[in-house]
Amino acid sequence: MNDTAFFTNGETYFFRDHGQFDLLRQRLLPELIERRRKTKILRLWSAGCSSGEEAYSLAMLVDTLLPKRDDWDILILGSDIDETALTKARHGRYKQWSFRMAPPSLKQCYFQRKGDEWTLDKRIRDMVTFRASNLIGETFPGAKLRDMDLILCRNVFIYFGAMAVAAVADKLAAALNEGGYLMTAHTELIGHRVRGLQSRLFAEGVVYQRAVSVSAVTKHAPSIIPNIPLEPGSFLPPCRGKARMGVELWNGNVSTPSLALPLQGGGDKTASTQSTPSAPSAQDLLASARAFADRGDYDQAGQVCSQALSIAPLAPEPHFLLAQLAQLKGDFEQARILLDKTIYLDPRCVAAHLELAALCERTENLPRAQTLRRAALEIVRALPGDAVIEPYETTAAEMARCLAQ
Repeated sequence: MNDTAFFTNGETYFFRDHGQFDLLRQRLLPELIERRRKTKILRLWSAGCSSGEEAYSLAMLVDTLLPKRDDWDILILGSDIDETALTKARHGRYKQWSFRMAPPSLKQCYFQRKGDEWTLDKRIRDMVTFRASNLIGETFPGAKLRDMDLILCRNVFIYFGAMAVAAVADKLAAALNEGGYLMTAHTELIGHRVRGLQSRLFAEGVVYQRAVSVSAVTKHAPSIIPNIPLEPGSFLPPCRGKARMGVELWNGNVSTPSLALPLQGGGDKTASTQSTPSAPSAQDLLASARAFADRGDYDQAGQVCSQALSIAPLAPEPHFLLAQLAQLKGDFEQARILLDKTIYLDPRCVAAHLELAALCERTENLPRAQTLRRAALEIVRALPGDAVIEPYETTAAEMARCLAQ
């Protein structure tokens, strides 16, 4: 597809990628709400929203985190180039396919059934504004597409060529408020430098933040969150007078988001049995490294990750985390080496295959990139269709469809 092609992202459903939505609910949106508490202005944008599920998912999160908001000026914008998809979004009527990764009680909480469709409550529909927008052709920031606190632009850049990726990412960055966040799908901006954005690494993936002064940074503020569980997957509040929402709604089918699977490797078992009770295990060190990365202390995260490797040298997970840290620092050659090691140690690591493919595309090593993507496709096709692919929080069947395109 060329850089000026029109496109629409038709693959969507409610709360797509539970890990990213947990990150929004637990960290990013509470931080933004607290930061805007004086002005009471909050601006959120779902760019490439298709039929509206993502934009409405944001609205449900705001309804959860800020139930009393009558004195707030809140814009939740959904944009797409496809007018047909936007018409469906405005109607707010969805079939079962849109709920395939959502807890069953989501429908009881916010929807009413009419035949084989579920209609979203008008209260939530009224929170979202939809408009047509061509991310490539439209000039922004402008009068409406500006001063955003959060932009979700997920599974959109995959349709663009390199020049369009750079141009659209620059425009989105310029449309953000100071300290605002851009969230993309995993690996979409790997190898691309976006002016004015800083990368922040969380267990759920990389998020990009517009440069902010130290005085303007507000950390996560638990005091503004309603008294609801914070277990993985419990991203909605108890329904008002209907069903109670909680982690039990997932029936154990959704795993905790993480950068990789539990530590493996022959060196790990030996080291664990020989460690004294006071010595941290490789798993403990990796968890600590991830915590440092979550806080943006990438140097410390790298040091602790190296300590984990000294205990479990054959574990792929520390190599993968170090590769991500190298990418954040712009050391793409080191990232490539570390991802190659990750694949050598865990040949079935889908994330390592895809991230290395993205790096190969950056250097125009297209044959290697295609080989890696084909290998990732073979891996996911061999898995049960409902298996969850970490850290993407998507099913093997859905990822297979995406990689086969």
